[in-house]
Amino acid sequence: MRNVFGFWLLVSSLWLTACQVRPAEPPYQMRLPPPGMVLVPGGAFVRSDDAGRGHLTVVAPFFLDRTEVTNAEFRRFVQATGYQSEGRWVLYATPGREQHPVVAVTWNDAAAYARWAGKRLPTEAEWEFAARAGRPTAQYGTAGAGVSAASAANFGHIAVNPKRMPLRGIQTTPVATFAPNPFGLYDLAGNAAEWCQDWFDADYYAFGPSHNPPGPDFGRGRVVRGGSWNDREDYLQLTRRYGLPPGTIAFTLGFRCAADVMPPSPKPSPE
Repeated sequence: MRNVFGFWLLVSSLWLTACQVRPAEPPYQMRLPPPGMVLVPGGAFVRSDDAGRGHLTVVAPFFLDRTEVTNAEFRRFVQATGYQSEGRWVLYATPGREQHPVVAVTWNDAAAYARWAGKRLPTEAEWEFAARAGRPTAQYGTAGAGVSAASAANFGHIAVNPKRMPLRGIQTTPVATFAPNPFGLYDLAGNAAEWCQDWFDADYYAFGPSHNPPGPDFGRGRVVRGGSWNDREDYLQLTRRYGLPPGTIAFTLGFRCAADVMPPSPKPSPE
């Protein structure tokens, strides 16, 4: 009898243990891209410096705008916030050009819009990784690797004297006029050259970190990538790097925004 009682006591104990309420495990769910953005999966690629030396670079997954920020989107920002732009974008945001990329915005203008939108500007490494779209030998951020830039991007409308060019002469096209690259991103070559987050340093590849390089701590110019409607074809190449002072205003300069897939880890407090 004692053995039977002990057996049922053991069974009851196990049953009660199994029925205990356990704290729910936090659900794991991949964050979906915000509207108008795509998930760039992250990975490794080789960046080449001006001397032709390759540098392996790794970037974490991030979100990137499908298209360059348009006149309509930038106007909504200005109207919502009362922001006083440093640039002259409004001169080129004429009726009928709502879906053209905003241009003649300074780096500060671009950064202010990104903050308002809950985003940021892409780093130079992120921009190049997104433009390559998994193609190690790609020359441009356009559609297929075998597609010529002439049929895949808006460029080459070079103004002889840009300072005297009439406003109607600006030759951007509506965003997403050309086919996207394999990541689903439009106009990473031509249309509007794009501000990046980084300060520019011609030698940065030689000493910068290989994982998620943030760019130099300071500099005289901010990185510009991708080439514009007013540039020669060589300015559209993925390896073309240059920087401009952050206050530069040009009818060739626009931007797109990036965002983190996961919020940045909090920095440890100093002890």
